[in-house]
Amino acid sequence: MLETYFSAVKILEHLRKGPSGPYMDGFAASLERSGYRPATAVRYLRAAAHLGHFVHEQGGSLADIDLSVFREHLRTCRCPRSKGGRRNHHTAFGAKHYRDFLRQIGVHCANATSDIQSREPALVVSFQRWLRKHRGAAEPTVRQYARGAVSLMIALGDDPIGWTASGVRQYFLERTSQCGKGTIEKLITSLRVFLRYLAVQSLCQADLDKAVPAYASWRLAELPRYLTAEQVDNLLAACDGDSPSQRRDRAILLLLARLGLRAGDVAQLRLADIEWETGTLLVCGKSGYQVRLPLPQEVGDAIIAYLECRPSAGQSDRVFLRNIAPFRPFLDGDGVSSLAKRAMKRAGVVTPVKGAHALRHTAATQMLRHGIPLEQIGLVLRHRGIDTTAYYAKADVSLLKEIAQPWPEAL
Repeated sequence: MLETYFSAVKILEHLRKGPSGPYMDGFAASLERSGYRPATAVRYLRAAAHLGHFVHEQGGSLADIDLSVFREHLRTCRCPRSKGGRRNHHTAFGAKHYRDFLRQIGVHCANATSDIQSREPALVVSFQRWLRKHRGAAEPTVRQYARGAVSLMIALGDDPIGWTASGVRQYFLERTSQCGKGTIEKLITSLRVFLRYLAVQSLCQADLDKAVPAYASWRLAELPRYLTAEQVDNLLAACDGDSPSQRRDRAILLLLARLGLRAGDVAQLRLADIEWETGTLLVCGKSGYQVRLPLPQEVGDAIIAYLECRPSAGQSDRVFLRNIAPFRPFLDGDGVSSLAKRAMKRAGVVTPVKGAHALRHTAATQMLRHGIPLEQIGLVLRHRGIDTTAYYAKADVSLLKEIAQPWPEAL
């Protein structure tokens, strides 16, 4: 398989006879399956050979690779060029890919010294399991809540039975003294949920969550931030074209702007979720809440156009993939939101807020202006309460001005 990327006999002998040699052909085959360009594959193969020589010279084996030590070596690396000793980001990336390949085939085994999977206390680990099982929390939410729980245990100790309301309050005030609004609001939520979990498990005092102070924030006080119809048209026009990336971006933006999906909904969308015969789409959102939405013709056509040129993703049945090797699904909604931000930049769309959620607000606002009742909009957006959907009732500022009463002092 190495002959796909190298023709010189000496280089082939060097790669196959080195410490990484027994697995180089298999690694080359995996790079080809993942869709890497030949130039990138060559760099990664040289990096694999470099890593093998380094581990061998350190007296180790491929079973116990420590990438952190190898990265430190790269800072002052003076290895001969024949060993793949170029010091750049391709070397580090290639070494990581090779380590992952060795792990897949059972050669390398993660251990406590090379790849610690989790350092969270046992209580936090059980808290994470509870969030997944009983709350249906997504992984980003689980990680966020776990960070708050870990920091609280570091500050107050490993035994929550001894925690007091004053201690929790003091920790919160010190922790948030240098934080912004968004961080404070997330910390309040994560700490309260963790403390309620501990109380239910009889692991701390009851009602200790009430010791976390509230943050002065008036819910639904701001106007929804959305794009105008002209801005949406410009955004979609910036994705016109026949390349896989352009077709993918257009399909994703239409799902966000027409159906108001969250970025995570799009990232998790599977081929089996689309029922072409009935023209519907199954969406699984927060807390595992599922709903079947109508699939507009424009959106369906865009998805079909992308699927016609969509790269292969092995065993994955996700609809949308990364457009650079390896062609894998998005890990979470962050990739989708970044895609939306880049599209806005290309289209010259300037808004107070950028990303996928701005298009969700746009979809809700457009539905409201077309006379769709708030209850139906709430069903499409999968809101749990009508109060959240009522946020969009303030979108038509011109109509609100017509019904607004003059201020008494102006009479």
